[in-house]
Amino acid sequence: MDYRAIACKLFVTHTKYQQQHIVKIIPIHNGYTNISFKVITNDRCAYQVRIANDQHLVDRKNEKAILNLVKNPYYLYFDVHTGNTIKQWIKAIKLNKRIINSQEFLQKLVSEINWLHQTKFTSKILKHNYFDAIKYAKLSTKHHQKYYVLLNKYHNLPLCLSHNDLSADNLLLTVKKQIIFIDYEWSRLNNEYWDLANFIRETKLSNRNITFLATKSNLSLTILQDFIYICTNYAYQWTYMMPQTTKILQYRKQLNKQLNLYYNKFF
Repeated sequence: MDYRAIACKLFVTHTKYQQQHIVKIIPIHNGYTNISFKVITNDRCAYQVRIANDQHLVDRKNEKAILNLVKNPYYLYFDVHTGNTIKQWIKAIKLNKRIINSQEFLQKLVSEINWLHQTKFTSKILKHNYFDAIKYAKLSTKHHQKYYVLLNKYHNLPLCLSHNDLSADNLLLTVKKQIIFIDYEWSRLNNEYWDLANFIRETKLSNRNITFLATKSNLSLTILQDFIYICTNYAYQWTYMMPQTTKILQYRKQLNKQLNLYYNKFF
């Protein structure tokens, strides 16, 4: 499938631009549920065009409702039926390990997460389902049992609006050093530990920075560590719901190593 041509057609159909106004279309992201392009126009403007797929996994109406709640101003077009979008390009600093592990960045991250978690939500927003993939996954007995024990232990934690897929790929650090969350595809109602825990597992932060984040967030370090494990376990299960490509199998292998690492470290 020629996704570049699809992105081009989508862009000229839903903006003021014509084909001849496009200078470049650059692929920037090939994820599990979407493919994105950077479109540069002859008036020196830039946009991101997202072509969505795997509609059976992602609820686009929920995604759009959450973008409305957080008052995201960057979207110019959003089709809730296809998930295809067009948004303004945000100039950002390329993240690296030094930036991500700096306390200045982590403090900004905590502030942005707190802002999101304090956003008022409606009953229409979906809740995170911890068990939607477990029947497909091939979990060892110890990981299966530990997952249920921990979720039973924390099932009464209060809910808040959660990004639910927070990683270095799903946020931008602007040139003005502001953090902006992007890609709310998997956003749901969840507890206040999930976003930090998921970011930690995605970026493999050190114990020192895990402690720093717990302290700055006024969260229990023990519960945060438990949710790092829970997030990793869930991500491992989730890979069984996806098309079994080489990419997803490699990701599963990585997650399996992390799962055992966190199990041995925290329990």
